[in-house]
Amino acid sequence: MPLALTFPSSAGVCMLLMVSNLLLWEHVASKPTGFVSTEDLYDRVVDQSHTTYFLAADLYHEFDMKYFRSSWYKTRMPSLCHTASIHTPQSRDEAHETKTEDLLKTMINISHAWEEPLKHLVSAVPTLPGASDKMLKTANAVKDKTHVLLEGMKTILSRSHHEVEKDSYPVWSGLADLQSSDEDTHLFAFYSLVRCLRRDTHKIDAFLKLLRCREVFKNECF
Repeated sequence: MPLALTFPSSAGVCMLLMVSNLLLWEHVASKPTGFVSTEDLYDRVVDQSHTTYFLAADLYHEFDMKYFRSSWYKTRMPSLCHTASIHTPQSRDEAHETKTEDLLKTMINISHAWEEPLKHLVSAVPTLPGASDKMLKTANAVKDKTHVLLEGMKTILSRSHHEVEKDSYPVWSGLADLQSSDEDTHLFAFYSLVRCLRRDTHKIDAFLKLLRCREVFKNECF
């Protein structure tokens, strides 16, 4: 009797890839002079950051299309993102003048600051009226890729013999609004999160590409 072939679901494939990436980072982190070069690590983290940004943007656009309320323009004022206190270069010139290790620490702190909010964001997706399976998968993918990206950046930083200060990232305080029984408050809190998520993933992607250009291509890609 012929055996039936079964293939993993797309979610299963994503999970396998995430575990594989995590194992790679752990192996490299434990062996600073391991087989994966710093140049290859930059390629990997840039690939992760690029994908993460596009997923975050997709999440934002889907929410914007389905749930955004025009009344918010008059009744609600967008608050500062919880990562706003983390200083980031405001221009290309300032970014070029910032040391590599300082830029890495900044991006690591931003990523750390998103670990808790992303867990709650994933949990909040099913509470949206008519939320699609795609939206939940996208939110999960952003959470998982952010963690993998964080480990990759920490590995690169460790190779320059620098450490990240523990608990140096800001705490998110929007859980009460995200879990509010008032639908308008709940939806606006979700909107605020995905808006800030798109903003921060874009920053990380841009700065990592700048660092790869600096460290791998010796600034010859500008």
